[in-house]
Amino acid sequence: MKNFVDIQGISSSQLRNILEDSAYLKKSRTKLLRGELDTEPALSGRIVALLFKKPSTRTRFSFDVGITQMGGKSISISSNEMQLSNAEKMTDTAQVLSQYVDMVVLRTDDHNDLLDLTENFAAPVINGLSNLSHPCQVLADIFTFEELVGSIKGKKVVWLGDGNNVCNSYVQAAEKFDFEFVYSGPKAYKPDNVKGSLYYGYEKDPENAVESADLLVTDTWFSMHQTEVERSKRAILMKDYCITEGLLRSAKSECLIFHCMPIYREKEISTQVVDQFFKVFLSQAENRLHVQKSIMKWCFS
Repeated sequence: MKNFVDIQGISSSQLRNILEDSAYLKKSRTKLLRGELDTEPALSGRIVALLFKKPSTRTRFSFDVGITQMGGKSISISSNEMQLSNAEKMTDTAQVLSQYVDMVVLRTDDHNDLLDLTENFAAPVINGLSNLSHPCQVLADIFTFEELVGSIKGKKVVWLGDGNNVCNSYVQAAEKFDFEFVYSGPKAYKPDNVKGSLYYGYEKDPENAVESADLLVTDTWFSMHQTEVERSKRAILMKDYCITEGLLRSAKSECLIFHCMPIYREKEISTQVVDQFFKVFLSQAENRLHVQKSIMKWCFS
């Protein structure tokens, strides 16, 4: 059994196997209703806890539906409904959950929770998002890019705006999948884990950054815990990094745009660009389902 915590901790060949299995799982469901079991229900008899310390739409639904399709059962719960909200330690919670469930998917605002969980839970743990990384999203993004365009190897991927947790996972993925990754945004919001990376570059000027790009990626500039004052400050600092039709003209003509949602129109991305690429965003969201199913299979392999 294996944990899926960060892309950097998994070999390139294993990541590639997950993506190949994702394609197989997606194709195998072509003629099935959403509630029907997979032809090979890999989670039959398994119980998976979905533990969410932060709100979620895509992560919660995609994991819950995926578990059902794989023949497993899910228990979805927020930390406010558990003794974690009364200061019980994650280390204690992990050992208790080991008596009840076969896997935990954790969405948290503190990456240390994941580390405590993996050390004390006796079965696989999946990172459903932390303050430092979001590997499920980025692996699904790579699957989506390759589904629409072809291999991401050697391509130029540009992140615009806040170098957040998703951006951190892209930095890790660049090395594993051999693509160029460029961050363009205020220096104060650069991604955390770039030291020593041969695949990472920084370009302050967004027009220079997107030149010859194959993929532009952005995400919301704001987090739920930020005050209106903090949000206003961020909006001022990042206004030049909004993906607009004008900026897109500096990239390759066939360049894709990715956004993992939720979208704040006229902040990180213009309404016109959203309208042009919204079907792509929906493909990203759908592929979370197939890739996460493959991740869960991999954890038990």
